[in-house]
Amino acid sequence: MPAPHDFACIGAASAPAFSRDGGRLFHLRDNGLPQLWVMDISTGAARQLTFADEKIAFLRRSPTDDRLVYGFDRGGDERQQLMLIDPEPDQPAATTLTDAPSVIHDFGAWSPDGARIAFAANSRDEADFDIFVQDIGSGERRCVHQGRHIVTVAGWRADGTRLAALADRGYADMSLFIIDPETRQAQTLQVPPCNWQMVRWSGDGRTLLALTDQGNDHLRLCRIDPDSGTVSVVYAAAGRDVEGWAISPDMALLATVENDRGWSVLRVGPANGERTALDLPRGVVADPSFSPDGSRLAFTLSAPDRPSGIWLWEGGKAARPLFCPDPAEAGIPTDSLAAFELVGWDSFDRKHIPGWLALPRGLAPAGGFPAVIWVHGGPVGQARPNFRPDMQMLLAQGFAVLMPNVRGSSGYGRAWCESDDRGKRLDSVADLAAGARWLRAHPAIDPARIGVMGQSYGGFMVLSAITENPELWKAAVDYYGIADFNTLLAGTGPWRRSHRAAEYGDPERDSALFDRISPIHRIDRVAAPLLVLHGTRDPRVPIGESEQFVTALRERQKPAEYLVFDYAGHGFVRRSDRQRAYAAVAAFFDRHLK
Repeated sequence: MPAPHDFACIGAASAPAFSRDGGRLFHLRDNGLPQLWVMDISTGAARQLTFADEKIAFLRRSPTDDRLVYGFDRGGDERQQLMLIDPEPDQPAATTLTDAPSVIHDFGAWSPDGARIAFAANSRDEADFDIFVQDIGSGERRCVHQGRHIVTVAGWRADGTRLAALADRGYADMSLFIIDPETRQAQTLQVPPCNWQMVRWSGDGRTLLALTDQGNDHLRLCRIDPDSGTVSVVYAAAGRDVEGWAISPDMALLATVENDRGWSVLRVGPANGERTALDLPRGVVADPSFSPDGSRLAFTLSAPDRPSGIWLWEGGKAARPLFCPDPAEAGIPTDSLAAFELVGWDSFDRKHIPGWLALPRGLAPAGGFPAVIWVHGGPVGQARPNFRPDMQMLLAQGFAVLMPNVRGSSGYGRAWCESDDRGKRLDSVADLAAGARWLRAHPAIDPARIGVMGQSYGGFMVLSAITENPELWKAAVDYYGIADFNTLLAGTGPWRRSHRAAEYGDPERDSALFDRISPIHRIDRVAAPLLVLHGTRDPRVPIGESEQFVTALRERQKPAEYLVFDYAGHGFVRRSDRQRAYAAVAAFFDRHLK
């Protein structure tokens, strides 16, 4: 049997971007830390371009050549810096574009002539982002818009005279506006607040294309006229979110990605005609990108038993893998990986809760498998049938895994996503309890050996689960979860405070609600042993959230194990940290569920 830490060594690939001539693909590969790579499409030969001791977060190619902008933070603190690299030399050197380690630089877009970049940064005030335009050659930088809270750059118009940008005040409360970078005047579109994603200027130079749920419960691909504020539907999938899209440079071909209960459906075809769903392994598709001549589409695909890899479409209904990490290289036999089944159960109010269930390979032991319920973060997030090395690790150790999508999850429409807001927060915890009861009745599961595990907001769900329904859980693991909403909002990054308050509530106005829903106030009810993991540089959920919960448990002589990860942020990116976490989780559940 592979060791738990072996699963942290499985690679991944993401973010494909064609070279200017279409013959190569720039992308990110995770071989310990995600780094920039370039791959020759015809031969598969690949070369690593960066060797940083930090995670590379993204890449964007210049529209005029193969120069790349990429970003990194330090130890997961999310204060991203921007770099420029020319991939042509055998040993390319990177140029620093921003060098302010205390500032977040959120990259937006290259100008059409490749001479400038636009990005948002919170250099004036940590709580507020402004938009800057910077000349690549001289490094000269100019603020073109002062924002409030979170603003981001969506893209440049084809003539380079306008910028599209977003103001993000919280889920479903986003505004789209247009900036003239010369006059610094901004025009907000007269559209009711809604969700906007993947906003880009269209090839006509006048309108925008974007995913939005404006006027609908689901995300649709729409065309927006910034002068009139008119929003017209380009493509909608009945009862599903359209969650990704790409259009060829000549505007002839369109690719769309639909979210079918978690599975992805990728369609490609004429921009003004019917598109064909590609024959692909069932899984999750992301990052669609057309080649400069429009003849090829690159994208990433992952599945429960298939790590994220890069695929290529060249016409027809088929696509082929270009680079797919091999789990066997990490000592994990591919045929040992388990698939997930779409399941569901009814909650207290008869709402149907979807989820994903996987059983370990082989026959169930007498009495059934022990099981772990894993809760996604967010709360605007979705458990999906993609590759999760930590879940495969648990399955290899003999634990069944259930991943629920309780109310508040994305992927099922705006109404479902908003159904846990503010005073309805604990309804999602009731959905989780209903999932545990459903799992207890499963013939392959031992009802007396069920644990719960989650990360970030999923960590809050874990702490709520063991305080609201202590009788259901044999053991629990909390990765950097929320213990107290008052201390969370006081300590989180200032740029996130109002954004999170829009979802959770106001500390003053909703103080009674916060007292009721914060797990720290019901800690006397905890019965299950708890393992807590947290990084020292987490800017989202301060480490004090974990420290106060562990301290309170130990004061009450309740079992609590606590692992601190130095130089780690909101998530364990370094392979050594993941190895340590996987080994600790496996050992903890082995002691308490077996």
